[in-house]
Amino acid sequence: TMDAERALPEKRNPLVEEKHTPQIEILVERRRLGQTELTVKAGQIGTSNATKPSNLGMFDYAHLRVPLPKDLQGSGIFAPSRRNQSYPEAYFLMRRSNDGYISATGMYKAAFPWSSLEEEETEKKYIKSLPETDSEEIAGNVWIPPTSALTLADAYGMRTWIEALLDPEPIAKGTHDPNKKIATPPRFVLPTSEATTLPPPTETTSRRRTLRSASPA
Repeated sequence: TMDAERALPEKRNPLVEEKHTPQIEILVERRRLGQTELTVKAGQIGTSNATKPSNLGMFDYAHLRVPLPKDLQGSGIFAPSRRNQSYPEAYFLMRRSNDGYISATGMYKAAFPWSSLEEEETEKKYIKSLPETDSEEIAGNVWIPPTSALTLADAYGMRTWIEALLDPEPIAKGTHDPNKKIATPPRFVLPTSEATTLPPPTETTSRRRTLRSASPA
């Protein structure tokens, strides 16, 4: 179980707060499947768990773009680009396709964009101490199962975003190449007691938003 009393940065990304979050159906549609090749220099292969040959090669995942606030001055985890000195406009939540685990690293960066490196490291150590966390840092991320990600999402104030990432609806490929095969993460069904209550479609949108924001923590 997660320690609800642990210290988290006070300054959060206001754009993931419930009042600024698009409806869950919109977030579900915005997800895309991606693929990247995980490589390391020849001399580094096998020097750590993440560089084992079995953890390299094609890496398939689903991702959801999270907007970041415009001014991230003071952030220890986001730096302005050298070219035009602007901060990144967004960060991606990721769910890997082979087992459906979610990146806790991405969740933290999206929720606490002004975090210091020390604060991020403290939280990372805590997440890695949990028995259900994957011990391998694949693609430079710490990975946790969906149920842990939902608990973490409650602590980070981004429940709707993680529910959307886990939604069983089909996910479009983020590429126009018809020949590219990208695996979809395994189906995850939210336990009914936890599912965000969606009233009948006949009700008005504002009513749906009210009910959704009042879902149990």
